Amino acid sequence: MQASATKNIENDIEIIHLQNAYISAKIAVNIGNTLFSLVCNQEEILHFPFSLSDYKNNIKLAGNPFMHPWANRLQGDFITIEQQHYLFPKSQQQLLFRDDNKLPLHGLLLKSDKWKTIALEQNEKESYHEAILTFSDANWLTIFPFRHTVKMTHLLRGNAITISSTIINDEEKKMPISFGFHPYLKQAKNTTLTIPAKDILELDELQLPTGKAFRKEDKFHFTEDKLLLGNNSLDDGFSQLNYTDEQAIFSINNIDVCFDKHYPFAQIYAPNKADKPYVCIEPMTAPCNALNTNACVLIEPNEQFTATFKIIVHPKSEN
Repeated sequence: MQASATKNIENDIEIIHLQNAYISAKIAVNIGNTLFSLVCNQEEILHFPFSLSDYKNNIKLAGNPFMHPWANRLQGDFITIEQQHYLFPKSQQQLLFRDDNKLPLHGLLLKSDKWKTIALEQNEKESYHEAILTFSDANWLTIFPFRHTVKMTHLLRGNAITISSTIINDEEKKMPISFGFHPYLKQAKNTTLTIPAKDILELDELQLPTGKAFRKEDKFHFTEDKLLLGNNSLDDGFSQLNYTDEQAIFSINNIDVCFDKHYPFAQIYAPNKADKPYVCIEPMTAPCNALNTNACVLIEPNEQFTATFKIIVHPKSEN
């Protein structure tokens, strides 16, 4: 089967469908450019228990949402960049997602309808989609006062989808980079996680990093980098990733999630609850709350930053 790339409009939602002989991927462009389906051998890999219309209008997350301009939570309604303090206006509270402690969570673009398709291509071996978002909306800039452009590509080749995100700084000042993704991977029974990281970030009572870290074996019973999920529940940030051939390869059963070196942190969320049947292996360009701790990369005016990860689905064994 030759790879294919098609676009359809359903209920005013632009849906991109990338497909080849091994795998099928669907993206809702004007709902956060969210990858919401990844099917291999008729098995859905992603947790997405909603219609697109319901997902667009609820506050739940599923699929593979893009967390930008910050991943996970901030310590309050503000950011501090190069000693400049930016307080979020009370008039813009409706823009913010929040965690159980009412802290700002996962950025501003989770379900944005501002994405535009700029390329949709196919050839014998691969299919490709590129979308662009211009971060110049006056309301967004009251929260994150850095004009910039975001480009995101989804490339389907063989049994893998590769997702690359590029930030272009359109400001005349340095811009902080602190984005990530939150892929919800369906959890199978007897799930084994491979986490190629040395340390776990120490967190305070609000799930914010303290600035300290400890060995992952001090909290969980790892065999090398493998952890049988069992009764373990995780919501932990990992650092000091181990890269092989320029990739840090996380695994959950027959699925690999591979980070390039521009994703030096990972958040692993495995709630171990019947109503949350998933594991999230989250690539992050910076640790949680980096916009307040000088822990993120700053890019110069007109400079760009690209980070890439991919999801590989391996054939299941016949055991």
